[in-house]
Amino acid sequence: MSSYDTAKQIIRRVYPSAVFRPQPPTDWKGEFQLPDAVAEYFTEFGPVDVTIRGYGNPYFLPSLAGLWSRQIGYRIHGHTHEHIEDWNDDWLVIADEGADPFIFSRSQGTILHAYHGEGVWEPHEMFDSLAEMAMTFAIIGDIVASAGRSLTDDDSMILDKYRDEARRRIAEFSGSNDKAGAILSRLGWG
Repeated sequence: MSSYDTAKQIIRRVYPSAVFRPQPPTDWKGEFQLPDAVAEYFTEFGPVDVTIRGYGNPYFLPSLAGLWSRQIGYRIHGHTHEHIEDWNDDWLVIADEGADPFIFSRSQGTILHAYHGEGVWEPHEMFDSLAEMAMTFAIIGDIVASAGRSLTDDDSMILDKYRDEARRRIAEFSGSNDKAGAILSRLGWG
């Protein structure tokens, strides 16, 4: 079973109404050719405006038809529709968490993550591939949904047992405990 199939299976179990379907490259409305890895992501994984609960804001995975419009506020000015000068042309927002973008680097094929509202976009490499991102979101969504209100303590901090479970499961997939820790830290899991 591919990583995309496993991620879909986890997400569908937790969110039965989530829609996944193959989306052809002809759904792409962007100004440049759809990168091969992104075309594969939408053919194999195919999220159709899927929302996955996280710790805090949910993760949002747009459909391919809506992906270009998700560039507004990052690459494209929302009112003038002009390109924003400080946005690197290599970057394509592929998902977000409360407006914090997950960015596909067209030249590297990796996924970067940035925090909005910092004045300057300074994304950090987070995932080696779109499949790694999808699987991580599936794991986190599964843990958050399974834990429910017991995810956090009285101070709204994630309980160690859930943080440890997330780290273990992400490490199993990524092959690195250190990488799993770095991902969770970047996502606010400590």
